[in-house]
Amino acid sequence: MRFNPEAGLEDVDQNALGHPDIAILDAARALFVETGLSPEPPAYELIWLHLKGEDPALSRDLERALAAQRLDRATIADLRRTHLPEIAAGELHQMVSSAHGAALRLAEKLEGGRDEIARHDRAILTEDDLLASGMVRPDEILACIKRLRAANARILAANRRLETELEQVSRENSALVERLDTAERKARTDPLTGLGNRRGLTDALGQLMQSARDCGVPLSLAILDIDHFKQINDKWGHAIGDEVLRYLGSFLTHCLKKAEGAFAARYGGEEFVIVLPGVALDAACRALEAIRAALGRQVMRRASDGARLGKVTFSAGVAQVRASDSVDTLLDRADAAVYTAKRAGRDRVLPERSDLN
Repeated sequence: MRFNPEAGLEDVDQNALGHPDIAILDAARALFVETGLSPEPPAYELIWLHLKGEDPALSRDLERALAAQRLDRATIADLRRTHLPEIAAGELHQMVSSAHGAALRLAEKLEGGRDEIARHDRAILTEDDLLASGMVRPDEILACIKRLRAANARILAANRRLETELEQVSRENSALVERLDTAERKARTDPLTGLGNRRGLTDALGQLMQSARDCGVPLSLAILDIDHFKQINDKWGHAIGDEVLRYLGSFLTHCLKKAEGAFAARYGGEEFVIVLPGVALDAACRALEAIRAALGRQVMRRASDGARLGKVTFSAGVAQVRASDSVDTLLDRADAAVYTAKRAGRDRVLPERSDLN
C-alpha cells in the first residue's frame, strides 16, 4: 500500500482539502486502524515515509509485513533498525558540542600565540631602534642583551605552553574522530547479528560493482530468505526468532571466511544478502547450494533446556552484475529469484531469470 499523492488527489478540490499531505495523514490513520498499531512516533514516522514513497526498499519490506499480517511493534522496531539506523540525538549533540568547544579552545590558543609573537616582535624592534641610534653606552648594551634574553625566554615559554595545549586539543580531536567512526560503524551495522545492515550493504555494494566493471571481473549476489520464519516466531517466540537470526548470521560468516572479499549482510527481517566478488553466476549458485546443504545438516536446540527447535532452511535467489545495473536492479533480480524459489517449494537456490533486463 504505497500512497501516491498526485494520483490520490486527481479529483479532489485542493482548496477544500487543504495541504496535500492531509490525504497521507488519512491513509496513515487507515493503516493504524487496519493493523491495530498504536500511533506512536516510531511507527508513525515509518508509515509516513512508506506512504510518501520516498524509500522503495522500506515500502517493500513494510508491504511484505502487511501482507503477512505481522506489522506489529517488534516488526516496526526491526524495520527501523534496518532502514533508519541513526545516531541517538543526544549522542550526536554531545559530539557536535565537543567539536565546537575544541574549535573554540584552539582558536583562543592560536590568538594567544599571535599576541605573544606580536609582543616579542615589539620588544625586538624597540631594542633594534635603540642600537641603530648609535648613542648606546656599554652598560646600556648589556641591559639590552638582558631584555632580549628575557623576551626570548617569554616567547619560548609561550611556545611550550602552546605546544602542550595544541597536543591536548589534538588528543580531544582524535577521541572525537574515534567516536564519530564508532557512530558511523553503528549506523552501518545490524545490532542483532553484527553484520552490515542495508545501508552498509548498499554503500559497499555500489563500490564493489564499480570496481567489478572497471576490472572486467564478475560479481554475484544472493538474497536468502529464511523459510517459515513466522512459524518460528509464533511457535517459539520472538526471542528464539532473534537467536535464529543471530545463528544464521554467524553461520554465513563462518561459511564465507575463506572466500576472498565475500561477506554477508542482514537485508531486513528474515532476509540476508551474500556478496561474492569475482564469482560468476553458476559458481555463485554452487556456493549457495553448498551453504544451504550445510545448514540443512544442522539441528538447532534451545540453549536454556536443549529443546529441539528443528532445522532452519532458506530459499535463495542469485544474480550477477550486468553492465547497466544499479544496486537496486541487481537486488531486484535476486529478489525475484527468491520468490520463484519460494513458489517452487522453498529450501532451494535458484538463479535469476536470464530474460529479466
